[in-house]
Amino acid sequence: MRRRVTPTGWGLGGLALVAAWLGERYQWTELVHLAATVGVVLALGAVTVLLPRRAVVELELRPSRVTVGDGAVAALDVRAHRLPLLAPTFVVPTAGDARGVRPSLVTTTRPARVDLTLPTEHRGLVDVGPAVHVRTDLFGAFRRERAVTPTLLLHVRPRIAHLPSLSAGMVHDLEGVPSDRLTASDFSFHALREYVPGDDPRHVHWKSSARAGSLLVRQFQLTRHSHASVLLDPHRDSYVDSAEFELAVSAATSVAVRAAQDGFEVAFACGDEVTVTTEVSSLLDLACRFTWGSSDLQHTCARVSGGMGGSSLVATVTGSRADGAAVRRAVSHFPTSADVLSVRADHGAEPRTARSGRSTSLVVDDLPHLASLLAKSLG
Repeated sequence: MRRRVTPTGWGLGGLALVAAWLGERYQWTELVHLAATVGVVLALGAVTVLLPRRAVVELELRPSRVTVGDGAVAALDVRAHRLPLLAPTFVVPTAGDARGVRPSLVTTTRPARVDLTLPTEHRGLVDVGPAVHVRTDLFGAFRRERAVTPTLLLHVRPRIAHLPSLSAGMVHDLEGVPSDRLTASDFSFHALREYVPGDDPRHVHWKSSARAGSLLVRQFQLTRHSHASVLLDPHRDSYVDSAEFELAVSAATSVAVRAAQDGFEVAFACGDEVTVTTEVSSLLDLACRFTWGSSDLQHTCARVSGGMGGSSLVATVTGSRADGAAVRRAVSHFPTSADVLSVRADHGAEPRTARSGRSTSLVVDDLPHLASLLAKSLG
């Protein structure tokens, strides 16, 4: 909460003091009356601003997650707590701008609702709020501000392309890769062992038990689900401009979403922004945070490979100025057995695809071409 005297209030206060001093000194009745009048105005203004007139305000984003260019509004619901509010003023900060709202009359039985259109032209996170109740007197001598809602976060997600299944033309072990951990039930058989109380009778190997003269049960190796690492080059020098970087963000997000839909556990990363998930919504939310800077793709790959070294699919997305040799060095952090998908965003290039062994390369000039190029390369 902030309470302060406005420049108008300071001016009126100074006028009252000067008028009172001159009126007393020179016996100028009009100035004395002026000073008294201004004093009354200031007193009434202070009482008006300090008088409790609480507003109950709710701020809601509809919806809270949108794709670039889609519509979104901030719905402001206002109602009076006890005393009516005549033309109350509310200010809602949005993306560096402040939007003013002034319903005509608000009472306990007559709430007001105002919808504010939110900016969604650019991918990213948009802070909306807090809504601030601003109270002033008739002459604007005093001003009182009180935040009445929390700050909400609007996720403006990148556009994505609907891609064909990545498992259609790449090695995808549906049973996962065996690990060193043992378990009582899984896909990868390991050995037989003596039965102990609590073992599932369904895992008893009856033929071996008959020959051994004691109950033997199957033991399995715990398997891991297939992993995919989708890595966006965060280096500013890899891109011609911000539009090319946005194309790369959309391409990387499209691949990550498709991998999650194919059942991969996805490590999605750009610089220091990293998540490992199977949830499409989490991937889209993370893409809102991606920015370019001085970090490079090799740093990103090294960081992700430490926790996802067993990735069966590694996808890198870069810009037209990226160094191909540097990209290959970055991918070398992952096992050579992994399938590699390299996507280069280049607005001025001819869309093309190439495949060599377990590596697939795409050059994309526009997002809609990504799906057709990928289908062609995997076909």
